[in-house]
Amino acid sequence: MKTLFIEKSPERLMAVISGGPEAVFTDSSHLRYLDMTLPEAPPGWVRVKNRLAGICGSDLHLVFLDVDLGVHPAILPGDRITYLGHEVVGDVMEAHPESGLRPGDRVIRRMRVGGGSCMAHGLEPCGQCGETQYNHCERSGLPDTVGGGFSEEFFAPGKGLLKIPEGLTDDQAVLVEPAAVSLRGVLRCPPEGKQRVLVFGTGTIGFFALQTIRIVCPQCSIVVVAQYDFQRDLAFRYGADEVWMSDEDLLEKAAEKTGGRVYTGFGDNRTLVGGFDVVFDCVGSAGTLQSCLRLARSRGSVMLMGAALKMMNIDLSPVWYNEVRLLGTVSHCSSTWQGETAGDFDLAVRWMLEGKLDTDGFITHRYRLDQYREAIEAAVKKLESRSVKVVFEFA
Repeated sequence: MKTLFIEKSPERLMAVISGGPEAVFTDSSHLRYLDMTLPEAPPGWVRVKNRLAGICGSDLHLVFLDVDLGVHPAILPGDRITYLGHEVVGDVMEAHPESGLRPGDRVIRRMRVGGGSCMAHGLEPCGQCGETQYNHCERSGLPDTVGGGFSEEFFAPGKGLLKIPEGLTDDQAVLVEPAAVSLRGVLRCPPEGKQRVLVFGTGTIGFFALQTIRIVCPQCSIVVVAQYDFQRDLAFRYGADEVWMSDEDLLEKAAEKTGGRVYTGFGDNRTLVGGFDVVFDCVGSAGTLQSCLRLARSRGSVMLMGAALKMMNIDLSPVWYNEVRLLGTVSHCSSTWQGETAGDFDLAVRWMLEGKLDTDGFITHRYRLDQYREAIEAAVKKLESRSVKVVFEFA
């Protein structure tokens, strides 16, 4: 089995820390591409042969060690090997009868970030899993998968996989996971009526958030902040009313849009009084979060949906001074929509089949697994590649 994974040995980690980004693709790197024998899976697990796997921003954070070891997720238990790739669609090859799956079923992976869960392993549910919030499973350290999306095959607990309907294409199926993440973020902080909404970021999460906002609140006004021209064009396609570029004066534009006022203090520090009702940060850096907190009106809301595994030194005073409500999410569980509680994956699949979530234009680059360096560079260097979603294809 050919597989691309992270080996968390001190020697390999230090080789990349000391050598910088270029060291990622050397023989001493923690990023390893091997042809290995698939280990024996635990009893009852399902064997899956991959079709497609998407490269997520969280995969790139691990590849380039863009991580602070003191942040909460890095402290929790984990394995010495991290198999990359959680946005994946594949075919069941072997399945235990109790899994509810059988050979030939097409499945996507529905497992919590950072490991297994009571739900995935069919265990007596903890408090969180009992409320269908499996991403917050309190049994830290449960095994996740053997192999991953960046492998030709993988093993996983049967309850951590979801059989998908025939009407869903592979290109749609590989995008269900990021769509479910975006969907959960929007449904945790849904805009209402004719509120003014800002979406900061135009990657996969941002584009799905934009479409979900339009589904949930058709009458709201949506402004999107993009970094590159090609992202602006896609933002209009997916439902934005206006698109601002990240190098523009966002405070002045927000003041003009919302009737607010910009103030300048010592050291040319600037802030805004007035602003958007709801802001979605789909980047998650210190810079974007600080901007989003200042772009929200008093008693408005900021939903942090981008994931940065780093400590942040930012001005949180809008949270207490302006009573801005700051929320966050990074994964999927179950959400409530129109009085119905449904799995985020199930709702994402439903909306794709109904044509409410447009996935055309998302997958921009396709590579074989042995072209992993080119694939990773395309995912990182967006200005040059004009990439949105880069995927690995398996024959």
